[in-house]
Amino acid sequence: MKFRMIHENFNVSDLDVSLAFYEKALGLTEIRRKTAEDGSFIIVYVGNKETDFELELTWLAEHPQKYDLGEEEFHPAFRTDDFD
Repeated sequence: MKFRMIHENFNVSDLDVSLAFYEKALGLTEIRRKTAEDGSFIIVYVGNKETDFELELTWLAEHPQKYDLGEEEFHPAFRTDDFD
């Protein structure tokens, strides 16, 4: 099966601080954003011009506290034309 990795997700407790960090540290800038109509989440994809791989930062209104890595609130994403 051929596939390519398209993004990696990290949930964040402070979206603005996280966006500033990734821009300053790695030069990643916002590509697109999805905001829930009810305000329950914001998803921001950041990246650069060197690759089409993206970092997905997810902010959840119901999780204002810092994340513990043991919560496993992250995922890699792959795309394929032939899943079977």
